[in-house]
Amino acid sequence: MGINPIEYRAWKGVRSAQKSRLYVIARSVFRHKIRSIGVIALLALGFLLLHAFQIIFTVIAPHESLDAQTMYDYMGTGGTFAIFAILLAAVVTSDLIADDRANSSFVLYFSRAIKVRDYLAGKTSAALLIMSLLCAIPPVMVAVASMVTQTGDDYAGSAEVLGRTMVAGALATVFFVPYGLMMSSLTKRKSYAAVGTFMSFFVMIIVAEIFAEFDPAWRIISPADSISFSLSWIFGVDMPPYVDGWALAGFMTAFITVPAAVVYLRIKKQVVGG
Repeated sequence: MGINPIEYRAWKGVRSAQKSRLYVIARSVFRHKIRSIGVIALLALGFLLLHAFQIIFTVIAPHESLDAQTMYDYMGTGGTFAIFAILLAAVVTSDLIADDRANSSFVLYFSRAIKVRDYLAGKTSAALLIMSLLCAIPPVMVAVASMVTQTGDDYAGSAEVLGRTMVAGALATVFFVPYGLMMSSLTKRKSYAAVGTFMSFFVMIIVAEIFAEFDPAWRIISPADSISFSLSWIFGVDMPPYVDGWALAGFMTAFITVPAAVVYLRIKKQVVGG
């Protein structure tokens, strides 16, 4: 019996678009995360403690319009909102890169014509979508419920506060994700990444509290306080006099961009075999 040589045959099908590969990554991560018991528990508990009672109170309490101060008190004070966001970010991001490093999935991902930015965009978009279920969508629901049940006719003012709420929710959604991804990229164990993310946040909070004893301006290095100060600026509420706006903006920008750059460089190095 003769031996037929194996010859290369060109693919005759329709190649998938680049953006569809990003979508596949994001959909896969989202479907996996939304079925996670830890994520479900945090979302359910967070919605109950942070949002459910606020929605009920907003509907039954008489009010003339959607008030910026009320929305800030609901989202930006007390620290509970930030703590739940930190917890959820730690759980959601912990395995997004760590697992791929542990099981060498980079070979599978980058054997196709995808770029590092597409890989990270798919992972990040799924994480942001999960975070929005706690940080962005419920506050918008509260704001809409307040507008629907308001007794006054200043809907223009209420719509402005609704827009501020959307911006505040977007910031709260994005703020913690890059840092969590960075921690996930530093280890092959998702448990280390989750604990490292959560604990390092609290280390920063504790350090800020210690330095604040000498100068309260140091409170901006606390993630919980910095997000609270930023939300007060978004809602037009006066910030404490010791908060320097430029310093706060610099910290917020660095807290998002520096971890994002670290993640990109580490994945880039991993792909090229460094």
